[in-house]
Amino acid sequence: MVKLKKTLILCTILLPSFSIAASSCNPDSKEKLRLIRDCTVYGYSSFLAIAILSLRYKWSKILSIHLEVVLLASLVIYGSNPELFVVSSENFVEPCEGSVQFYIKLIALVFGAVLLPLLVPRRHIPIDPKNTSDPNPEQTASLLSLTFFTYLDSLVWQASKVSHLSTEALPPLSDHDQARILRQRAMAKVDPLLEGGKRHIFFNIMRVFPGDMAIMSVALICNALAAFIPAIATNRLLVYLETRGSSNDMLPWFWISLLLFGPVLASSSMEWYMRVVLRTFVRVEALLTELVFEHAMRAQVKSDDEDGNQSEAEKSDASTSASINTLITVDLKTMEEGQHFLVLLTFVPVQIICCIVFLYKLLGWSAFVGLGLTVALVPITGIATKSLHSVQEDKMKKTDSRVQVFTDVVNVLRMVKLFGWEEKMSETIAQKRVIELRASRKAHLIELLLVTLIAKGEFSASIAFPSLVVFDSFRNQIQIAFIRGTGCVTAKVSLDRINDYLQSTELLDAFDPISSAISLFPNQFSDKIGFHDATFIWSRSRSGKTTPSRRNFVLTVPGDLHFKPNTLNLVVGLTGSGKTSLLLALLGEMHYTPLSDGSWFNLPRGDGIAYAAQESWVLNETIRDNILFGSPYDEDRYKKVIKQCALEPDLALFAAGDRTEIGEKGLTLSGGQKARLTLARAVYSKASILLLDDVLAALDVHTSKWIVNECLAGDLVKDRTVIIVSHNVALLSPFVQCLVEMKDGIATISDNVEAYVRTSKESELLERSEERSGLDAEIERNVDVDSTSGKLIVSEEVHQGAGVGWAARGKHPFVFFTIFFACLLASHLIGVAQTWYLGYWASQYDSHPPTEVPALYYLGVYGIIFLIWLITLSSAHVEFILASVKASEYIHNQLVESVLAATFRWLDKTPVSRIITRSTQDIGSVDFALPMITSRVCDLSISLLFKIGAIVIFTPTFLLPSIVLTAIGTWVGNVYLKAQSSVKREMSIAKAPVIGLIGAASTGIVSVRAYSAQDKFTDLLMTRIDHYSRSARVFYNLQRWMAMRTETLAGIFSAALAWYLVYFTNSNASDTGFLLNLAVAFSGGMVWWVIAVNDLEAESNSLERLESYLRIDQEAHLGVGSIPPAHWPSSGELRVESLNAKYSSDGPEVLHGLSFHIKSGERIGVVGRTGSGKSTLTLALLRCILTTGSVFYDGILTSTLNLDALRSQITIIPQTPELISGTLRQNLDPFEEHEDHTLNNALRAAGLVSLQEELEIQNRITLDTVVASGGANLSVGQRQIIALARAIVRQSKLLILDEATSAIDYKTDTIIQDSLRKEYQERGDATIITIAHRLQSVMEADRIMVLDAGRIIEFDSPQALLKKKDGHFRTMVENANDRSALLAMVKE
Repeated sequence: MVKLKKTLILCTILLPSFSIAASSCNPDSKEKLRLIRDCTVYGYSSFLAIAILSLRYKWSKILSIHLEVVLLASLVIYGSNPELFVVSSENFVEPCEGSVQFYIKLIALVFGAVLLPLLVPRRHIPIDPKNTSDPNPEQTASLLSLTFFTYLDSLVWQASKVSHLSTEALPPLSDHDQARILRQRAMAKVDPLLEGGKRHIFFNIMRVFPGDMAIMSVALICNALAAFIPAIATNRLLVYLETRGSSNDMLPWFWISLLLFGPVLASSSMEWYMRVVLRTFVRVEALLTELVFEHAMRAQVKSDDEDGNQSEAEKSDASTSASINTLITVDLKTMEEGQHFLVLLTFVPVQIICCIVFLYKLLGWSAFVGLGLTVALVPITGIATKSLHSVQEDKMKKTDSRVQVFTDVVNVLRMVKLFGWEEKMSETIAQKRVIELRASRKAHLIELLLVTLIAKGEFSASIAFPSLVVFDSFRNQIQIAFIRGTGCVTAKVSLDRINDYLQSTELLDAFDPISSAISLFPNQFSDKIGFHDATFIWSRSRSGKTTPSRRNFVLTVPGDLHFKPNTLNLVVGLTGSGKTSLLLALLGEMHYTPLSDGSWFNLPRGDGIAYAAQESWVLNETIRDNILFGSPYDEDRYKKVIKQCALEPDLALFAAGDRTEIGEKGLTLSGGQKARLTLARAVYSKASILLLDDVLAALDVHTSKWIVNECLAGDLVKDRTVIIVSHNVALLSPFVQCLVEMKDGIATISDNVEAYVRTSKESELLERSEERSGLDAEIERNVDVDSTSGKLIVSEEVHQGAGVGWAARGKHPFVFFTIFFACLLASHLIGVAQTWYLGYWASQYDSHPPTEVPALYYLGVYGIIFLIWLITLSSAHVEFILASVKASEYIHNQLVESVLAATFRWLDKTPVSRIITRSTQDIGSVDFALPMITSRVCDLSISLLFKIGAIVIFTPTFLLPSIVLTAIGTWVGNVYLKAQSSVKREMSIAKAPVIGLIGAASTGIVSVRAYSAQDKFTDLLMTRIDHYSRSARVFYNLQRWMAMRTETLAGIFSAALAWYLVYFTNSNASDTGFLLNLAVAFSGGMVWWVIAVNDLEAESNSLERLESYLRIDQEAHLGVGSIPPAHWPSSGELRVESLNAKYSSDGPEVLHGLSFHIKSGERIGVVGRTGSGKSTLTLALLRCILTTGSVFYDGILTSTLNLDALRSQITIIPQTPELISGTLRQNLDPFEEHEDHTLNNALRAAGLVSLQEELEIQNRITLDTVVASGGANLSVGQRQIIALARAIVRQSKLLILDEATSAIDYKTDTIIQDSLRKEYQERGDATIITIAHRLQSVMEADRIMVLDAGRIIEFDSPQALLKKKDGHFRTMVENANDRSALLAMVKE
């Protein structure tokens, strides 16, 4: 590159020598002066060129610009000679003396001042010299290569030879586009907590990219001016044909060349604008994604009120994962439509001014009629635009509601399938979708009013035949302007939503300017851990109102509460008393309110904080990555952690060991394994303070003892401050130095732990509860993982080959297409007639005096033609809008049905973020972009066919050149589309990991903040954003690559036609003007047609991705299978014969020949080691996995039943309860099938009423209590109680309890067990299968089933099993510490 640049500069030095030599011929006195001038200028230029070669880059760059200015000035002086272009036989046929020298100098200057600068490659200087990477070819390409995008040629050819082009084959991302650089340069300017302030996010973005905005404005103005070159050239050619050269005008070849170079110049300026605007949009998209994520990291977690009872402030405060996903998918996608707002500020005004001036010169005063109509229609435009804005706002709210429901359903999809709720949930989502599409249809119709009625009709009455070129161009540009205008309106709605999120979201005290002003602790207590006279609440509503549940919970710490450093501190209390809230308040997750002047609270973070949440939060990574959590790998420490957290036996179950991916939400792990994994993460960290929230709840007594003795009392935790929440006081009491008791939100401290254990009302229960099964009380692994690589989540498949027509499937596609294309063809035929009639009207003034032409008559006829045109065109588009909305509804319903019918294995392998991306980004494309672009392609295609058809009919000789140009364009288009499709697919695939990471971080936001891991997640997000931006930048540049070539071909077509008409035919000026009018319109239309086809192909990728989700592995369709009798089941009898099961068709069997019979009304306990098949048995009974053998439920073979009918009659309560956002009533009875008294009775039977006896009425959980998405505003114990109540409401004859009370304190557990026993004893015919968590839970069962390796090894009554010598169950009981208490529970 350096050698090439030096060679080119040397050529610049030599050029003046040739020019001087040429100027020295036949010198006279005048020529001597010119020679002196040339020597001075070119000598100075040579001096500059030598200096450029000698100096450093900084100075050489400045001198290069100066040299370019000197040479361009010389070129302008020489090029301004009028004799070059004026028609004259003397200077055209017999050049005058000196003309040859003049042309030589001119060519030399063009080469030196224009061609060389355009061909010189640019030098790349890294922004950060310390972190350099390979430059993007765009950064080193010459100006000519940039203009024509030739630096992408190699990529396009490479893509044409392979089936798919991966991201690795794409050019590297330039450092200017990297998220890290953007964050350093711009984050402070857009962040509302820094320099952004209260300014709207739009103006903050403008502050970040002022240079880009200036470049785009200049490019648009140049394009607006260059767009008139073909019109001027056409006009002057017609003048030449009319006068046949009698006037002193330019040569016709000059105007013909302008028909070629004019469109190329206009295209170059437009493509330069498009390059910058698309580049800026990618950067803005990356910046806003990063900004929304970082803002979410400091936002207060909120609950959503589905009933709409929130105040406006509360609505704006919603910062759920679903709403954030909507912002970074739907809203950012919608913002893309408004990226061309500068068109309205620069391009449109310049176009209007130029058109009025040009038309005035042609038509006189009548040109102002169009301007008058424009002014008259401004109020209509304003009203329609305002209406569109409000409709779009309403539509986005409806989209939020639909996405929230869909997200909730996907997050609890396993529960939905286990309960047989697929069909009902599908109907619920469909209802939300209908409401959303109603608003969408309204928005489409308002857009049609703006684009069709206003854009295409306002200037027609003032146009006459001589101005057709300008009129067509102007009309097209105005239409585009209004399209951009409607896009800006919809984009503003999304931008306002992002701005509201940034400005109105309730922040943590540490980030709230008002709250952070409150002194949290005096300096003398900076090393203390605790509270003094402090209260904490969950939300400070700006309206002063509170919603139920967590929002009005108050945590109070009266007096001093100091945790002891370097020891074990224990927090105890009943379920819902505020234990978790105490830890979260210490972490700063709740709003702090001082009770007195000396109030404070403090948690020193200097030496690090580690936190293990009650509901274990894990990443979709390997086991090792979850434990390390970004910390350096220390092998000795790591192995110690694995051993002390009792993970060694678990890793032995996985072929890939700690390299095994655990899946989304840790689905490959049991509850106990996830709890120990999060504990291992905390212990492995170097943090001096560990906050552990009930990590022992999901463990059996032996594992718990191991954790306490080996880990909490081990060397890795020694001299570290541990604050643990647990119900297992007896087990922990020997090591506890400080005990905090929670009761109704009030915390009190006690130093005498032994006294508390001795006097506690729970002491008897504590002793009994120690004795759990000798098993790890966990849900065994029920997901297949690649045995060698440990991979679970597969890479997203690249989908190819789906056609665009797939979207148009419907009940009557032939009728739709017939009506649509008939109306569209008729509108274009009428448009041609309209243009012809204008010419006919204008021709009357040539043959008749103006006073004899009945203007009103012609105007009336024209008005009728225009009205018919408007009706047919509007009919076509209205038909298309209605059909597209219907198609969108159909596609969405198919997507929902397909996902709800997916197999459990597919759900295990597919991240939720991918599914949500289909429902947001891809469905959003189908709703708006795809129909609009498809309609535009159809409209432009028919318009171009009419124009090219007319040209060929009038000039048959031009058929062959037309075919050649069309063939070349088709070939270029095919090559381009192959490259573009690959890049678009990679771009779509790269979006899901961004959404997935933000969703995962939002779910575990407390853990992320506790570990101070925000920067780690930010770095990871920036890496994923860069991966997306890399494909996005190439994708947009490829569009411009294609557009430049198409526009150049269109310019060649117009110029060739003009050349043919002028030099090879005897056409009169009227025919030539008409054909050139069509040619210029065809050239401009081709540009927009290519852009529209590109956009259509790109958006069709959303259809490919949606269609791929209709071909996923699915269970038997809900409608397949017999419907049982209405009275079924009348009993809970269950008979199983030779039951085998496996998770996939090619996987190993996990259940082997199980046969047993359970009588109606029996209580069955199921125990077994991890991996023995306990939970697998429940999945097999519900036909959630592949099975063989026979299962008879109340006498009917379940394999013959409809899945919905089967699962709706069996209720399972999992260890991890799953709740949806809404009220408690909606969680218990989501389809409003029961009365309130039934629901309250279920809550009473589940133990909620007894749990809240001592709470004030306003603080109790009721049916109207709002539940956040996933139950985030409730403790895990409260969620388990609600799940139990939901099961009681269903009144199933078969109830399966799968570790259902693991997070509930012992007192409440006893109440629940007694309530269940009483509830189902009264019914008598209900069967209960309990998977043992606490051994005493199954001791009173009628029979106990012991599983091992998927086989039944024991199944009998407890009495019989205890009598069996060397029996597995007897061994469990004999190894228990309270063997006598367990034996006493057995009924003799």
